Amino acid sequence: MEVEVKLRLANAQAHRHVTTLLSPFHVTTHRQHNLFFDGANSELSSRRAVLRLRFYNDDERCVVSLKAKAVLVDGVSRVEEDEEDMDPKVGRECVAEPGRLGSLESRILRRVKDEFGVVGEKGFVGLGGFGNVRSVYEWKVSSYS
Repeated sequence: MEVEVKLRLANAQAHRHVTTLLSPFHVTTHRQHNLFFDGANSELSSRRAVLRLRFYNDDERCVVSLKAKAVLVDGVSRVEEDEEDMDPKVGRECVAEPGRLGSLESRILRRVKDEFGVVGEKGFVGLGGFGNVRSVYEWKVSSYS
């Protein structure tokens, strides 16, 4: 099981402190560009789901993901996330023409069609996105009580 932790830090000094503490566990750093899509009739967002294309280090890698079924309990968010790799060139074509998502063969996009009813070339719209730098750290816990 993978657990992803996101921290909200007060300032740059706090960021440097946490980065220093985690440095022995640093694996890699990615430059990411995240772009989000919905159905033309808000089929995803109306059901608190999101479709994302994430590009790593320019066009080194592209991952399509579907996040759905978010639950917030005691300030902790749990989200089902399903993802698969996509050819970065095809991903960029979908950014330019979101309707292309409707014609691709993909397990994730098949779920979007089947579970959320987003279909056809006019079925998808781009919502915009953002870039970020993501540091990846890994440590293992030997067992749980």
